[in-house]
Amino acid sequence: MAVASPRMPAAPTARTLPLAGQSQTETDNEQWVEPIRWVALAVFVVLPVFAFFVQRFAGRVVWTVMIAALPLFIVLIGYHRWRRICPLAFFSQIPVMLRRPGTLKASEWLERNYYYVSFAVFFFSLWLRLIATNGSGASISIFFIIISLAALVTGALYTGKTWCNYFCPVSFIEKIYTEPHGLRTTLNSQCEKCTACKHACPDINEENGYWKEINLTAKRFVYYAFPGLVFGFYFYYYLQAGTWSYYFTRVEGYSGAWVNQPGIIWTAFLPGRDSETAGFFFMQGMPRSLASVLTLAVCALLSFLLFSWLQIFIGAYLRRRETDGDAQRVRHVTFSIAAFTAFLTFYTFAGAPTLWKLPWAIPHLFLILIALTATLTLARRVRRQSKDFAEETLARSILRRWIWDDMQPPRDLHEAFLIHTIRSRENARGAAQTIEIYKEAVRETLANGFVTREEVHLLESLRNQLQIKKSDHDKVMAALADEDRALLSDPARQVTVEKRLQLATYSRALEQFLGKILAADGNADDSFVRQLRSEYRVTEEEHAAVLDDLLGGSRGLAARLAEEIATVERAAKTMQVLDLQKSPTHDFLKDLLRRRRAHSVEILARGLSFSLEEEEAISLRAGLCSPEESERVSVIEQLRASLPQAIADKLLAAYRETSLAESSLPTMTDTLAQRTHSVDPYVRAVALYALGERGAADTKILVRMLGDEHELVRETAAHLKERAEMGADTVGAHDHLITVEKMIALRSAPIFSSLGPGALAELARASREDEYAAGQALCMEGEEGNEVFIILSGEVNVMLRDGLGEKMVNSEVAGGFIGELAVLDPAPRSATLRASEHGAHVLRLGGEAFRNALNADPSIAAGVIRTLAQRLRHPHDE
Repeated sequence: MAVASPRMPAAPTARTLPLAGQSQTETDNEQWVEPIRWVALAVFVVLPVFAFFVQRFAGRVVWTVMIAALPLFIVLIGYHRWRRICPLAFFSQIPVMLRRPGTLKASEWLERNYYYVSFAVFFFSLWLRLIATNGSGASISIFFIIISLAALVTGALYTGKTWCNYFCPVSFIEKIYTEPHGLRTTLNSQCEKCTACKHACPDINEENGYWKEINLTAKRFVYYAFPGLVFGFYFYYYLQAGTWSYYFTRVEGYSGAWVNQPGIIWTAFLPGRDSETAGFFFMQGMPRSLASVLTLAVCALLSFLLFSWLQIFIGAYLRRRETDGDAQRVRHVTFSIAAFTAFLTFYTFAGAPTLWKLPWAIPHLFLILIALTATLTLARRVRRQSKDFAEETLARSILRRWIWDDMQPPRDLHEAFLIHTIRSRENARGAAQTIEIYKEAVRETLANGFVTREEVHLLESLRNQLQIKKSDHDKVMAALADEDRALLSDPARQVTVEKRLQLATYSRALEQFLGKILAADGNADDSFVRQLRSEYRVTEEEHAAVLDDLLGGSRGLAARLAEEIATVERAAKTMQVLDLQKSPTHDFLKDLLRRRRAHSVEILARGLSFSLEEEEAISLRAGLCSPEESERVSVIEQLRASLPQAIADKLLAAYRETSLAESSLPTMTDTLAQRTHSVDPYVRAVALYALGERGAADTKILVRMLGDEHELVRETAAHLKERAEMGADTVGAHDHLITVEKMIALRSAPIFSSLGPGALAELARASREDEYAAGQALCMEGEEGNEVFIILSGEVNVMLRDGLGEKMVNSEVAGGFIGELAVLDPAPRSATLRASEHGAHVLRLGGEAFRNALNADPSIAAGVIRTLAQRLRHPHDE
């Protein structure tokens, strides 16, 4: 993934609105959240005191009112708003407020298994309710104090929101009820001082975290086991007492005794003696502690098995009804049903002991509200797909670049796209601007880490709305892939959204400090910088890179230029090897490498322009493009006199390392195999095809290339795999040319020899091949025609009718093209084209594609003019 430049990438501002075009007024409308946060904190602090001193109402108020209302409150208010309100989150952030934050970071094991951890804490909390905290005010007070201290200690030991993300027993419930996105779009809840404490952080983007983690085994277990765990908790009341009167107070005689049951912990671990101390009503002697934990565990396990079976059924159903019923889609639908089930199960019981004491209309209205909320949430989430998220993310990035000053972008993305597209296409400049906006939006989206390169390739409908051709999309992706290489060796340019946000927010804080120093308003206090680094969890290397970037240093620039030097040397060495065995494929690969080298040399010249005189830049270009290794070495050595020592050393080291690595490759096969790792997809595809021609495309390479992001590479790999499975005797005996073969054939025609790979690929996809037997007509004189013929092999005769029949007036051999007059001048064909005695193999290219290529590349127009001139001078040559 890439960012816009070697400078520090721009990061999302804390609590930015996720939709383009949202105004400051909408931000102000969120200010009510802060007062609610303080009210919630005050209630949370008062609850233990209230529970301890008011035993009679402790269990009823805490469990049937406050906790019972919490899931509905989270769903209605939104995930991110709740994350900003949650009192436990406040306790975990107290060390940060005191400037004594924790420094530990979650381990890789915890990253993978944190769903199990928070689920276990929740399981334990439910068990405690059944054996201690349900109706005991003192136990409730102790529980709230302990969990608050746990959040505080975690915040003192661990960085960021580690408590909220990994340990809190409510964390996975928040997600289950609101993922992948809630009923309403809200401001995010990311930390102002991000420490990158979690990959795919839900506080930055909840839906991104959902799709990134949907295949986690732990997430699947928790989603599927949770509905059963909820049911098991309430079902135990019946299993313990043998009647629902122990839980409910709906009608006379229903006691709801559990809400006021102090001291239950003292008998929970002892064998039961009567109905109040029994473990099960049908097995009174079993201790309550054992009976309750068995009930919770068995119900959770049965729920997991039920939804696992349901996933299989849903998968079969979706594969019959939808073309995109892949494994991720199946799991998402099952997750949605599991969340729906858990929500309804919870509110079948939660709050009922108090709710049914109210007038009869209130409970019924409440249940209607629950049913509507659950149904709306299910309807909103079940249709959602990761592709929708990727498309909307990129769309919002595009609309943030809204360029029409006379109007605000509409909130509706489709309407905004329509306006944006119509206005952008009003002139050629607007079309070019649209492509540039698309490129910048893709760059930003990839850099944020919300969308992968593979997902961007799949967003065909969005590209169609912007009228962006596939060839333009491929150029954008190739250019961004080229930028990626500059980021690989620089720790300050990690591309996860959490790392970018962490370093960008640290950069702003450090910039403010440096601004005071440079303005003589402050002193260079190293202790302040160390404290700042500790707060943001920034390493020495990352700090050095950020500082270097802020001061206009060359650290990132040197890494980029070193990679370009390596590209130049790899291209030179590979071209030398290809010269040993001439073939159209090798010639095409050499041309691609020359273009790649020229691109890298130009980047080098531009990047070093601040240090080089014009003559030195000219010498640099000439020397690096030389086939002689001594000249390349010489020009790099000469840079020492003009460049900073660090950059010169880095360039020379990169050159020597690459030269040694390339020289150590023993065979042409090894060299071609290395080029299949190129950042250029066309180099990858042609190098792979060249390996196939040598019979050296092994299974490992083919498997890797079948997963490539570029369609051309995947198509080539699939063809070679099919050919390998059919056997060596079938080489060259396939039914049709694949795209890369058409590109090689087109380039062999002199008129197309100067075209770039993107244009060749576009022509190749627009063409179709045909075989003609001896004497068979390609087209007839007098017919309407809108095709150009490029001769791949054989010969085509040009025939004119006269009084005696047909007379051959010219011929074209392999590499020639014919039929262009009918395309350039809409008139009937002026001659008949027939295959010669040996037949002909041709590519038929549509007139529109040929005219587009003619307009795009002056060299094609010049070739057509030369061909027409030759035919005018020699109209009857045979």
